[in-house]
Amino acid sequence: MLINILVSTIDEGIKRVGKVLLKPRPDLKYFVSHQFTSEEHLQIPENLLRDDVSIGQIAGRGLCRNRNNSLLMADGDVVILADDDVRYRPQYIDMVKREFTSDEEMAVGCFKIATPDGDPEYKDYTGHSYILNEEIHHYISTLEIVFRPAEIRRKNISFDERFGLGSELNSFGEEAVFIHDCIKAGLKVKYIPEYLVEHPATSTIKSIKRFAAINNIFKGAYDARRYGWPAIPAAFYDSYRYRVELAEQGKHRSQYIKERLQGARYILRK
Repeated sequence: MLINILVSTIDEGIKRVGKVLLKPRPDLKYFVSHQFTSEEHLQIPENLLRDDVSIGQIAGRGLCRNRNNSLLMADGDVVILADDDVRYRPQYIDMVKREFTSDEEMAVGCFKIATPDGDPEYKDYTGHSYILNEEIHHYISTLEIVFRPAEIRRKNISFDERFGLGSELNSFGEEAVFIHDCIKAGLKVKYIPEYLVEHPATSTIKSIKRFAAINNIFKGAYDARRYGWPAIPAAFYDSYRYRVELAEQGKHRSQYIKERLQGARYILRK
């Protein structure tokens, strides 16, 4: 089984990618998608000039566009999604091979992110495996996702470039859309409580209030992506359903509706 690690980076982030690499091993290759906003960032660091590292450079921004570019380059049986600030261990790669070998029907595996000593857990992970579906799932981070690219291509699934960092409106949530598309396409998506990668604990998303504009816009966009036009009446219904919580956070219902509709219209008009 050949494993690919797909690293997305932009501009000077290419200088950090060397720290992502493990010692060369025959069952592991890296595909780096490097976005650049200026030609001054085009130089490739010497530590990336390895036989097991391939680099594709594209101009512009958009994290989902970057991930899709890396997926186009991938040639492995299984791919791991990565950023330029993560760390791997050989045993994590061995674990991925073991899990995908033992479950040939699993198209997408969702794992855990380890944090440095002294940091809190990245998330409150459950300790048992389960199959994700439309009703039973948790929020998956991109760094937790591993999949068989052949299955993703067979179902014509890619990252929706209307979501994610660098997109026009929604600066996050691309992984939720991706996982939804996989489940909707009938692929087996499984959570496995094993560590896949190391990354410092981050509180950016956790610190955003539930009814902050960024969350409301994403919710409207996500609902429109999943259900189409019913996302519009859903915004009005939820403004009533959450009226107490909205008031407690000082959010006026009319503003909440406006933000939800902004996100929904963005998707429905694209």
